[in-house]
Amino acid sequence: MMRAGSILIFSLFFCVNQVVAQQEEDDEPVYVIDSVLSSQGAMSKISPDQIGMMTIAKGSKAVEKYGPQAANGVIYIETKPFARKRVSTLLRSASKEYDSIYRKYGSDSTFFFLVNTQPVNRNNEGILLALDARNFVSLKVIYARELEDKYKVDGHPVGVVITSSGD
Repeated sequence: MMRAGSILIFSLFFCVNQVVAQQEEDDEPVYVIDSVLSSQGAMSKISPDQIGMMTIAKGSKAVEKYGPQAANGVIYIETKPFARKRVSTLLRSASKEYDSIYRKYGSDSTFFFLVNTQPVNRNNEGILLALDARNFVSLKVIYARELEDKYKVDGHPVGVVITSSGD
């Protein structure tokens, strides 16, 4: 009789734990990392210094796009390399001149970026990574001489002056 009671208690405990675990799982938002539907576990593998952008969406559009599991929201994460590639694609498609110099240098790693007159550096690169088709307004390519004269920046062959709406 004692054994049957222990089994019953263990079974009830197991069932309650499963229900609680399921409820906690149901409370999880949907994770999308670099445009791929992912899990919270995948997110935990990303070092915080590699996160370029994080956006949280909630509401009917999230549920419409990802189904009922998105009722608790969607967390969109872009790693810095992914966001840089997305921004580079945007800028290359927006300006033939930018595309030409990008192809000439093979990347934009030596370019000096200014977004809304603010120089982009490691501490604020989010202002560049936040660019998208909705907030991008224009860009102007400037070369070393103008970059040095106007912005007092040397050591870069190209400057890219970007205007964004800041949305």
